[in-house]
Amino acid sequence: MRALQISNTFQVRAFQISNTLFYTFTFSVQSPEFSPCAAAAMSTTTASGDGAPSLPFDTPMLDRESAALLHSISEHGGYAYVSMAALAAGGDIRAAEAAREMAWEQLHSGPWHSVLPVWRDAYSMACLYVARQHYGNGEYREALRVLDLGIIMGGTLLRKDLDSAVSKVSEQTRRRVRVSDLGDSVHRLVDREFDVAEVRSVPLCFLLSSFFNQHLRNLNCEGSVSC
Repeated sequence: MRALQISNTFQVRAFQISNTLFYTFTFSVQSPEFSPCAAAAMSTTTASGDGAPSLPFDTPMLDRESAALLHSISEHGGYAYVSMAALAAGGDIRAAEAAREMAWEQLHSGPWHSVLPVWRDAYSMACLYVARQHYGNGEYREALRVLDLGIIMGGTLLRKDLDSAVSKVSEQTRRRVRVSDLGDSVHRLVDREFDVAEVRSVPLCFLLSSFFNQHLRNLNCEGSVSC
């Protein structure tokens, strides 16, 4: 038997009989002192991406509601989701993606109005886990894409965490913008170096005339084989 302590209020135990894997869940109503997000924050290391943050964005609602939400999901048969969410809380990106896919399938199991609200909140939870990993790796665009899906398809329980995460990831994206991101190409208005003093000594009317003549010549060249 393998036991996984998600928090001091929620524990998952897995055991196998023959070729069948079973899960048991222990839930208490005591105030949580250790949440899945706290565990992930403790286990997160500095990402390899350039300028990537070493700590995830804050998710106070998820920290507070995760145990109760997982308990509710298990009551509706989401045992596999709960096991994946437990691993995702510890920083397993593949488990987070698997949990998000499970919730996504539930959202599309029938008409939208027939989907249980708990599965919409489960999708929001999984999106936060996935986006947090992308954010920690400096993959801000992917993190924003996942968070947007969480806002669009998820429930209302974790909406504040999704909104605040979008704001933080967007801010980090803006900080990362550099002049080098525009590329190495240089767009010049003139095709050669020139002496500023020499240009100032030339009458303005002559400069304008030369500019328009060159412009017309370029137009003529575009319509001919050679010039």
